[in-house]
Amino acid sequence: MPVTFDSVGEEDGHEVERMWLADIVEGKYVEDYVVIRRDEYDIEKDDDGALLALVEGGRMLVKAPNVMYYRIPEDVYRITPNAFRDCMALEEVDVPYTISEYELTAAMEGLENPPKAKLWFWSYDNERSKELEKEIAEGYMDEYGFVYSRDRKRLLRAADVGTYFIPEGVEQIDRLAFVGCIFEELHVPYTCKLDELPAEEYPVFGNESVQGCVMTWDRPYSQEDEIADTLYTTNDEKFRDEKGVTYTANRKRLLSAGDLFSESEYHVPEGVETICSHAFEFCNQFLTLSLPSSIKVIGDSLFGKEGGMIVIRHV
Repeated sequence: MPVTFDSVGEEDGHEVERMWLADIVEGKYVEDYVVIRRDEYDIEKDDDGALLALVEGGRMLVKAPNVMYYRIPEDVYRITPNAFRDCMALEEVDVPYTISEYELTAAMEGLENPPKAKLWFWSYDNERSKELEKEIAEGYMDEYGFVYSRDRKRLLRAADVGTYFIPEGVEQIDRLAFVGCIFEELHVPYTCKLDELPAEEYPVFGNESVQGCVMTWDRPYSQEDEIADTLYTTNDEKFRDEKGVTYTANRKRLLSAGDLFSESEYHVPEGVETICSHAFEFCNQFLTLSLPSSIKVIGDSLFGKEGGMIVIRHV
């Protein structure tokens, strides 16, 4: 379709070029538009020769190295499509828990002989120190198998559990406390201020394949009745927006788009932390999904057969 009009403007704080296209197709006048957006990032090269872009909160793998074995660093939480395109020698790659299987698939698309990929559910560095192991052995274990320091202010090691409320008064969660554990719903008390932690100290809850919903409270558990609409439990009502996209009641997990969803572009609101697997698989057209900086977990196979594109926006 020929370009009929071209303009430059701002969208989500970024300069974008919007091109309108129009033509007569099978006796009908058809008009469409394409948005071209440019993002610029500083680039650095790691010891293996990989090219990584410096993005907010970590790094993005732009081009993987052409070596036999490569371990993607844990501070990489995005991979560009076709990042492995020129890696003919690559036979094996370690993929950190920060990367979704969907992004990995897009990065390896088109490879005749893709490398063997090991997807990690938890941190690479999951060996506890001897000092920590001793502290765990001497710590307090509750009835669910969760181990705390003697003063009950630090969670040292977790256990498999369905729904669990970390006791109020706990101020710190060891980074590797949840390694090897599976949970459905975890409540973190207001006394444990996770949002103030640097990335290297943030607990490793694992990827979506093993973790459930993490709820961080900003007030005592006793006030649950006063804020029933902002916290999610398995019995809560769900919330559906005007586009037909369903969220948990606290609006931290995007569950799925309904049958009536027909958008070509959708902006996930700030505050959403998880997008569940297959959330937009019934979307019947190509979808551009714009994500806020609050997103922590992206599920597998988000889009249907028409495909889609993820754009990270920083708000």
